[in-house]
Amino acid sequence: MKPVKEIEIAVGICERDGKILLIQRRDTNPMWDKQWEFPGGKLEVGESPELAVRREISEETGLTILESNFFLLHHHDWELPEKILRVRVHCFHCLVGKGDVRLEEEKAYTHAWPTPTGALDYDSLSANNDILQRFLRARTHKEV
Repeated sequence: MKPVKEIEIAVGICERDGKILLIQRRDTNPMWDKQWEFPGGKLEVGESPELAVRREISEETGLTILESNFFLLHHHDWELPEKILRVRVHCFHCLVGKGDVRLEEEKAYTHAWPTPTGALDYDSLSANNDILQRFLRARTHKEV
């Protein structure tokens, strides 16, 4: 049985003018390289998910969060050759301010602003797709 490594991350579904931000990931692992995802990242020691999502979005995009609301804790397991990576994803719906997206070149190729349903057409990480599906269902029921 493979060892399990657990990590906690926070991601933001960043919305502006009815569109959401996706980032095309740059990664040495071909399983994740060029896949689309929401901005976010690992929680630092002692950091709350709310602070982590604000910090990560600022670092990864240069955007400012005007408002953020937690809407989902998602669990996802990645089967890697040497281990299972178990990820707890704290998901936030974030309204972001104006301004150009400034990506970290070593971590991303490009970005896009599709509509929430249009985001389904992107080749996204499986965890991202799961989160997007839940987000769209919640929007239909006016929860987010």
